[in-house]
Amino acid sequence: MPSRRGVIAGGAGAAVLAALGYRAWDRGVFSAGEGRAYAAWNEWQGHAGEGPARRPLHAAILAASAHNSQPWMFEPHEDSITVYADLSRNLGAADPCRRELYASIGCALANLQLAALTFDLDAIIHQNAGRLEPTHATNVVEVAKISLIARMDPGLRSTLQPLVDAIPNRHTNRGYYQHGNPVDAATLGKLGSRAAFITDKAAMKDFGALIVEGTRRFIADRQMSEDSGRWLRTGRREVEEHRDGIATDNAGLSSVTNALAKLMPDQTVTGADRYWLASTREVQVPTAAAFGVLFTTDRFAIAEAIAAGTNWQMLHLAATSFDLAAQPLNQPIEMMDRDLVLGRKNDYGKEIRRMAGVKTGDPAFIFRLGYPEDAALPSPRRPFDAVIRSTGVA
Repeated sequence: MPSRRGVIAGGAGAAVLAALGYRAWDRGVFSAGEGRAYAAWNEWQGHAGEGPARRPLHAAILAASAHNSQPWMFEPHEDSITVYADLSRNLGAADPCRRELYASIGCALANLQLAALTFDLDAIIHQNAGRLEPTHATNVVEVAKISLIARMDPGLRSTLQPLVDAIPNRHTNRGYYQHGNPVDAATLGKLGSRAAFITDKAAMKDFGALIVEGTRRFIADRQMSEDSGRWLRTGRREVEEHRDGIATDNAGLSSVTNALAKLMPDQTVTGADRYWLASTREVQVPTAAAFGVLFTTDRFAIAEAIAAGTNWQMLHLAATSFDLAAQPLNQPIEMMDRDLVLGRKNDYGKEIRRMAGVKTGDPAFIFRLGYPEDAALPSPRRPFDAVIRSTGVA
């Protein structure tokens, strides 16, 4: 017969295990990348009967966005779509001119155009003009109107089909890339001519140091750190509530570390910043097979910021079709805008041009490429109806 002490100890142990099991369930330890917050990835082609203006929008909302902020809204009409930027979904001091917000809109436009092809439509974009400037506005502003017309080029779909097929598989990969497995020049060439790639070891070392320095300066800026930290999501409940931001599942952790991180108390912004810097310095920079930079001719034109996002989305989809992983590393560009607002000198643009071997233009987007050690998980998405405006609503 077991002793009373043994029964008590056994009961206590069972209670601990039960509590631990509940916390594991509550925090989503066993359901990484699953649930209602991720359903959009399986519905990217829309539903029959929705109409030509709504169906491509299911793919548009799967586009990349800064901190997974998803700052877009769409108003579908019979044969056109009005596109809006939701300025309330900004990154604050981390994006003072809303450059990355508008680049996110450009990413959505790329997905939208590609998805329209699957319904035998060309999406012709009529974009509004405007300038990037420091702002605290939180309103919704019209960015573009899209006309949907019968496809004029029958061969375009077959040419772009690999990119279309990559839409539900494109995920930002913040984890380890296969060290010593380079991306050959031919593959880089197929990713598009709009990017300047850095593959020379000495240049990559200097460029990586610049990215790490930008990260260090970012987290040292209290306002940037706090504004960025608003988009961190941890347990299952928080992910399902917000359906945006950077979840623990998307932080580039191994499966074991990811599970342990969910079981632990929520990380502070300061703790997250320390992890971000360490990951940038010890994982993301040293394991990159190549760095890339997208340049602009007028870095304060909204149209150019949107174009940078469109180019990034297309490049990332192409990389996905070649089984490559990719991740934005825009910290130096974010510091360029922050320093501008605060009136501080910043030579990052000049240094980036030198390292990339480019004589003119300003950097608009920085990223890394490589073959992944592990596949990236999908990021949460806001409900479809939350980003759709009813026709005629101002």
